[in-house]
Amino acid sequence: MTMVNARLTACADQDVLVAVESLQVRPHIMPASSWPGEEVGIQEAGLYSWWVDEAGAADLAEGLELPVAAGRIYAGQAGATRWPSGTRSSATLVGRIRSQHLGGNIYGSTFRLTLASSLAKSLALTGTGDKRLAAGGEKRLSAWIQEHLSVAVHPYPNRDASENLEHRVLEQLDPPLNLRGMDPSPLRERLKGARKSLLGVVPTSHQHQGDHDAEPPAARQDDSDKVTLHAEIADILREHGNPWMTTQEIADGVNERDRYRKRDGSAVTAFQIHGRTRNYGHIFDRQGSQVRLLEAAL
Repeated sequence: MTMVNARLTACADQDVLVAVESLQVRPHIMPASSWPGEEVGIQEAGLYSWWVDEAGAADLAEGLELPVAAGRIYAGQAGATRWPSGTRSSATLVGRIRSQHLGGNIYGSTFRLTLASSLAKSLALTGTGDKRLAAGGEKRLSAWIQEHLSVAVHPYPNRDASENLEHRVLEQLDPPLNLRGMDPSPLRERLKGARKSLLGVVPTSHQHQGDHDAEPPAARQDDSDKVTLHAEIADILREHGNPWMTTQEIADGVNERDRYRKRDGSAVTAFQIHGRTRNYGHIFDRQGSQVRLLEAAL
């Protein structure tokens, strides 16, 4: 991920029409069990939408105790330039869907966290208190995704305009399980509570009033979405099998995953990884510019 002299770009009205066509009107929906198949353009940035079958919708409805219809339930993007910093992302559709949604964990995928929170009872999922599922939970969640979900993609290589495109498309699609930036609804309020319950988050009196009371829709974000840099570093090391990794490799991984964001929106640097791992010596083992997890932290 690199910093460039990019400028915030608005997508064209036609881009929105084409994206909605791809993700909702006439989507090419592929079952999760056979994805990516022969999908084209997935090495690009772009948008995606997730769809659930009748049985899966019934499972979600049972967990949230509110109706959930079969069909499109969630949408998002991969690879958008970060604003206002103009930091370019190297994320792709194939990376986001395969590595984070289909084969990831609830720490690295907000979508998986949403599903796990909704399916906690039916799949016997419990949180461990560190945004993780207890043993076997991720495997059961992945199996459910493979059985009940399908995905449609819309490649969109204009990374500078991708954030604007996502915002405008989500306004039209209004996916029922999207939270960030969306208007409140009974189902979303129930989902927020389910996520906090799974993660062991006790709402404060301020949180109980609802995020939408404190911030405009575009700025809304659940407390459960906050990611610390040291936790993100640890997750990257675990994901790779805990080899020695250089601070630059880790910084590149943090920026590509796009989960942790600095307040100014700029890219995480190797120097920042160096400082954070030094400050958390009870978690990380270090040799010069190389880092790995201590055995106790695995």
